[in-house]
Amino acid sequence: MRIIPGDRHDLFDLATRLLEPEVAAAMPAHRPIHVVVKPNWVQHRAESSDSWDALITSPDLVEQVVRAIAALTAGRAVVSVCDAPHTVADFEAILDRGGLRQRLARVGAEWPTFQLEILDLRRERWIQEAGVIVRREVNAEDPRGYTAVDLGSLSCLYRHSGEGRFYGADYDREGVNRHHCGVRHEYLLAGTPLDADLFINLPKLKTHRKTGITAALKNLVGINGDKNWLPHHTDGCPANGGDERPSIGWADWVETRLKPLVQITALKAPALGAPLYRLARRGGATMFDHDRPTIRNGNWQGNDTCWRMALDLNRALLFANRDGSLRTAAQPKRYFCIVDGIVGGEGNGPIDPEPVFSNVLIAGNNPAEVDAVAARVMGFDIERLPIVRRAFDDHVLPIASTPLHLLTCHDERVGAEIPVDEVQAAVRGGFRPHRGWPDLSAFRADAQRGAAETTG
Repeated sequence: MRIIPGDRHDLFDLATRLLEPEVAAAMPAHRPIHVVVKPNWVQHRAESSDSWDALITSPDLVEQVVRAIAALTAGRAVVSVCDAPHTVADFEAILDRGGLRQRLARVGAEWPTFQLEILDLRRERWIQEAGVIVRREVNAEDPRGYTAVDLGSLSCLYRHSGEGRFYGADYDREGVNRHHCGVRHEYLLAGTPLDADLFINLPKLKTHRKTGITAALKNLVGINGDKNWLPHHTDGCPANGGDERPSIGWADWVETRLKPLVQITALKAPALGAPLYRLARRGGATMFDHDRPTIRNGNWQGNDTCWRMALDLNRALLFANRDGSLRTAAQPKRYFCIVDGIVGGEGNGPIDPEPVFSNVLIAGNNPAEVDAVAARVMGFDIERLPIVRRAFDDHVLPIASTPLHLLTCHDERVGAEIPVDEVQAAVRGGFRPHRGWPDLSAFRADAQRGAAETTG
């Protein structure tokens, strides 16, 4: 595990050194290696502007990782650069950022035997106008198909109190609750990531409204072909077993009743529902305004659903076979991660972050351990991030390979191997968290713990 200053290394040389042992260990004897490169391509633009530097994985990093794989294999490789962005994202516009499609094409041209493919893993795209979905289009699917991976009782959602009230990515709540019920907890994984000999995760270092941070663990939402198989929150508030919002006053009660009705109308009759939705946004102003202070849609530190889904996806990738069966803990998929924190994202992440010039890369072969380091680099308290802390839980299919209290990393910024709890933030004061996660600061938490120890 390494923290690497982004301005001290040539990206191609760095990627080559980091990936050389991984590629060598994963190389099949009698065929070209299949490598998946998974960036964070969540959207083609931020919500409030046309900016993208803090939004998606650096095109420079993606290009140089692909170039390094070509060089390490002498062109004898199949490389799939792929993601499943938000359903309303413009995939071609994402590839236009930094001229990435042309840059990757040049890499392929330099190695005649190199097989390079760029894949949009979504099965469906949504066309949105004025914030309302007005049309759904079938997308060109993963050429290797999709596999339903059922984690059953091994799922973090097994026996969750929100069963029957999960909200996915669509107005249709029946879909997500059909796939997560009783001992069924299944995810529709794209065949390309499942088939890979080596999975290279290239996430962006950002805050996240539902999980606090997004780095290695949360980036696996992009290997799922249908986002409505993914529970994002549980309808209700903690008082009634939900986590959509902290509490429900009279205005919230009206909203929770009216909003699903308008959404279902928009789903079943777009010609009628879309104008109704727009009218509600304009007239009600408060009901559907995502920028006002009200916490809704699971966008806060009390979300007890989304982190479970993210950890399930990591177990599905690491341990699922192509037919959906599960391997043992001794047989995880070969995996490596390089987190792009050259320009990080703070505040209203993951789709409207503000840039942070954090100037770091974080590299390692375990997503839980990488994210523990990432949280500290952001200046956050790991104990207040369930997506990170719970990734170290004892489990039949473990994600972490080292207990959190024993975890160390080589921090090139100080030139030493140090415990994870000694890792310093990349910028003074740390990243600014999403407003629904006000208690993430490691500095505040350390001070509180120190005061408690003193008074005790």
